Amino acid sequence: MFGYPFSDRAVADRYVEGLLKAGVSGQPSGYLPAFKENQLTGEEIRALLFGSTITQMTMMESTEIRFEIDFKKNGEFTWRGANSSDSGKSRIEGDMVCTQCQKNWWGLEDCATVFRNPSGKSEGKDKYFFDGDIGFRTFSLVR
Repeated sequence: MFGYPFSDRAVADRYVEGLLKAGVSGQPSGYLPAFKENQLTGEEIRALLFGSTITQMTMMESTEIRFEIDFKKNGEFTWRGANSSDSGKSRIEGDMVCTQCQKNWWGLEDCATVFRNPSGKSEGKDKYFFDGDIGFRTFSLVR
């Protein structure tokens, strides 16, 4: 489902059913629900992220990569991965969060919408997810 952002849940569910019937492994609810009812507003994003630490998970070449991002109240952040770190600045643009690292992604800004994942779990690092220029990235708040 990664490359197919359906706006209608019924269409998405039918598509997933077809994939499962065709033999693709997974669960019927195993896709990220990027539907309007799960999307956060700009103010909700600000309240959730700014002043918080998140643990994020992403897949790169079939390898799961986890890292943390510490957001200050003013949008500045520190990114820490397994073998590297970076810092940068975030801002809210409408109902998206835009981030720009000093080194990662060549210093280019990445904007993303943020969604709640109703079936996500903190321990799975998937209570929320970003849908942005570099794909879907799940995350949870660090408590």
